[in-house]
Amino acid sequence: MFKWAGNIEGATTVVGILVRNAVDHADPGPTTENRQVRLKLAVTGDHELTIDVRDPIPQFRDFEQAAAGQEGRGLWTLRRLGGELSWFLCHERVGKTVRARMTPGPVPA
Repeated sequence: MFKWAGNIEGATTVVGILVRNAVDHADPGPTTENRQVRLKLAVTGDHELTIDVRDPIPQFRDFEQAAAGQEGRGLWTLRRLGGELSWFLCHERVGKTVRARMTPGPVPA
């Protein structure tokens, strides 16, 4: 059973931001192959919610600027909701995963 004691509304917003960003910004071009966006949610033994969104593009241009709110507001909003943000290449180097980790309890100011 999936149960997390954190801010469910905030986590839902974070999921929406990450999926929307993947759909909007991760277009692999005109080919119909490898156009999947995958969402994975997990609660760790430390009661942390991990939200992973995988897309087919292996780059994340301007990640730091986007997370700081200098390139759009989505990732900045995610961080304001308490998400700790990172990204990494998929092991086969076809695409990337953007990860938000959220802990239960109050959102840091």
